[in-house]
Amino acid sequence: MVEVTLGRGSAARMKSVDLPYTIRLYGVTEEMFDELTDEDTKAELLDGVMIVHSPATLEHDDVAGFLRFLMRGYAGVKKLGKVLGPDSLVRLRPGRRFGPDTYFLKKGRIPPRKAKQFEGMPDLVVEVLSPSNRDFDLEEKREAYREAGVSEIWFLDPANEQVIIDSRKGKKYTERVIETGTITSTALQGFWIEADWLWADPLPNDLECLQKILNEK
Repeated sequence: MVEVTLGRGSAARMKSVDLPYTIRLYGVTEEMFDELTDEDTKAELLDGVMIVHSPATLEHDDVAGFLRFLMRGYAGVKKLGKVLGPDSLVRLRPGRRFGPDTYFLKKGRIPPRKAKQFEGMPDLVVEVLSPSNRDFDLEEKREAYREAGVSEIWFLDPANEQVIIDSRKGKKYTERVIETGTITSTALQGFWIEADWLWADPLPNDLECLQKILNEK
């Protein structure tokens, strides 16, 4: 991990670093974040710290895209809402902007297409863990999602072939760790997948999986 502290009017000059990497820039306001990022920058903001991520690994991209296709197709067919990610930002509150791998918004909570970002808490958030983001996602980011009150949080862990799910009940969260069998969502009502689909190499045909989900639930 590379750490840089920014002052007003200063610019970070970073030499090449090994992949995968996470760069932390300290002293970043929301205005500075807007100046430093564009649509090609994979960066997040957490209480004055800008976290810049390296490009996703092929495994990360493959698994995230597979699940996003299934969720988006299901939500669309059932007219339940919209599935977005990973290129848009979620502003949980001032000073906290994240770019989840996938997130779901129930019908009636979808912002205009020209909106800069989504303001508030998504109904469901999915993050895929990688060596470079694992600690950040499971510690700082997880806590921020919980503080915001996100109804359901999924962490896909390819290294350990398991899915960690935080579900909000009242003001508290319960955790499930699923390695095999069927995984169901409460936020995206009626949606389910088989855990084994996520760890198969190659991944199963996504359209066939979506058809199974739609036909059986």
